[in-house]
Amino acid sequence: MEPIRLELPTGWAMGPVNAYLFTQPEIILVDAGLKTADCWAALVDGLAAQGVAVGDIARVVITHPHVDHYGLAGRIVAESDATVWIYEAGAPWLSATGGMWAARHAYYRDTFLPRLGLPPATAEMTLAGLRGLASLADPVPDERVVTFHPGGRLQMGGQAWDIHHAPGHAGTQTIFHQPETRRLLSADMLLAVTPTPVIEHPPPGQSRRSPSLPLFLDSLDRVEALDVAMVYPGHGRPFGDPRRVINRQRERIRSRKAECLALIRAGRTTVPDLLDGMYAHQPPESRLAGLWMLVGYLDLLLAEGAVDEAEVDGVGHYRIKK
Repeated sequence: MEPIRLELPTGWAMGPVNAYLFTQPEIILVDAGLKTADCWAALVDGLAAQGVAVGDIARVVITHPHVDHYGLAGRIVAESDATVWIYEAGAPWLSATGGMWAARHAYYRDTFLPRLGLPPATAEMTLAGLRGLASLADPVPDERVVTFHPGGRLQMGGQAWDIHHAPGHAGTQTIFHQPETRRLLSADMLLAVTPTPVIEHPPPGQSRRSPSLPLFLDSLDRVEALDVAMVYPGHGRPFGDPRRVINRQRERIRSRKAECLALIRAGRTTVPDLLDGMYAHQPPESRLAGLWMLVGYLDLLLAEGAVDEAEVDGVGHYRIKK
C-alpha cells in the first residue's frame, strides 16, 4: 500500500512535519511529531480519519532522532502496546533522551560555540534553543525500543522496504526504499529545499565531530543511485523526479560554498564575520540554521584544501590556503 501522509504542526517557520501511516497488515506509523498539544491533536485526528486510534498502533518507526520526528513516541507507547523501531546507533536518543540532550548542550557550551567566537548573547540564544528542543520529547522505555540496521529490511504495508543509512542532516538518519514500487521514505535526507546539516556532538570515544555537510553530499550520491519514482519526505508534499531536486541542491551548496570562499578571500576570517556576510538578511534569532550551513561550507572548504583553519585565542580563523 502507499504510505498515508499525516501533516503534524510544529509551530516552526519550516512548517509541518510529516508522519506516514500504514494500515495493513498491521498499523505502523513512520515518525511521530513533536511533544506538543497541537501536534498530538493533529495526530489523533489524522489517525481517526483513517479509522485508526492511537491504541491500534503496533509499531512506530523512527527515521532519525530529531524531536519533530520522535517527540511523541513516548506518549504513543504509553497509550498503546506499540514498540518503537530505530537504527541502533540512534536508540539512546529514545531511551536516554535527557542524557543525550545534556551531552549535546555541554558540547555546544564548552567546545563548539567557544571555538566559533560568537558574541555571548548569540551563543546563549543558541543554547536556549537547544534547551527548548530538549523539552519537546519524552523518553521511550528501553524495553519498548527495537533496533534495526542499515542493509536490512522492514516490513511495512505488506511490502519489504530496504534500510539505508543516510547521514548528513542527522548522523543516524535512515531512509527506506521500496524497490518494486520505486518509493522512497526519505525522512529529512531529501526535501524540496536543502535540509540543514545539524552539528552533532562527537560519538562516544571520539573527540572530533563528524562533518555534516560533506556527509550529506555523500548521502546524496547514494540516494541518486536508487531507482526512485516517488519521494515521501519528512517535510512537504511527496514529489517525483528526485534527480532534479538532488542536482538543484548540489548546485545551491556549490554556489553558497563559493560565496563563503569569496568572503574569506575578502578578509572575513571568523565565523561571526562570515555569518553576518552570508545571512545578513536574517535576524540573529533566526540564524541557527544558517550557522549550521556556514560550518558545513567551511567543512567542505577545509576538506577540499581550499582554506586553512588556525586557532587564535581559542577562536577559529580561516584563510585561503597558499
